[in-house]
Amino acid sequence: MDEVGELQLQHWIYGASPEKGYGTKAESLGLNGPLYMRYLGNHFTPVRVEKTANGGTLIDARMIHPAPANDEVLLSILGRGMADEYNRPTIANHTVVIPAAPLRDGRLTFFDVEDAVLEFDRRLPKAAGKIEPLVVRTRPRDQLAEPIGSGIRRLITKAAVDTLASRFLADRTGRTLVLCRGSTNQYRNELLYRLIELLHAGGEIAMFPAISDAPTLSAMNHFRLAISSRGVRADATWTLLDASIDEAALAPVRGKSPMYSRIAEAFAE
Repeated sequence: MDEVGELQLQHWIYGASPEKGYGTKAESLGLNGPLYMRYLGNHFTPVRVEKTANGGTLIDARMIHPAPANDEVLLSILGRGMADEYNRPTIANHTVVIPAAPLRDGRLTFFDVEDAVLEFDRRLPKAAGKIEPLVVRTRPRDQLAEPIGSGIRRLITKAAVDTLASRFLADRTGRTLVLCRGSTNQYRNELLYRLIELLHAGGEIAMFPAISDAPTLSAMNHFRLAISSRGVRADATWTLLDASIDEAALAPVRGKSPMYSRIAEAFAE
């Protein structure tokens, strides 16, 4: 029987500091910052300008990026940061380095990691300098009762997920905006987690950059998947996919039946 494992995850916090502006405020001991931070380029806070300026506007989004050289995944939790020295609203980005293997086999979920991040932020809202790693428990293999992606049927149709899988399998560079009209931040965050876990599970689709909100136009092309409650003007590399479609818009890709079988399992009663 597999025992429950315990992972110590490296992480860092990016945000505004009084009299200094935006930058890395805290990072865990041993973190090789330059190795990971280059995957986020210049889009640590890729939210629309009006959200930044309006302190009453909710900022609650998630970003996922691959770090392929190390078989790791970067999860960024975007939220409202502490007000600056002039009491202006700011944005915070708390990023965690996650091993890809337990994500693929279901022993670890993005939800597990987010819970650890939120608990850390609750305990240390003004964390700065060197910080402790995040401790997250993995599930034993013999206790993985639910299919990967279970619960996704509340958020999107099977036809839409089949279409998205076919698009990513057929085009390794194409970009898709999943439109969820009238959705909340919490809804889109959950959908992002379940979609990425499901599509990445078997290894047919490599991890790709994704975000659970419409990013700024300057940051759009840093992502291959964006989930939004409204349409966004973008270039011709982007395709719009309605999350509520009834029939798949693309035929299944030959030789990839395990992918479609996993999707069917996630949507089963």
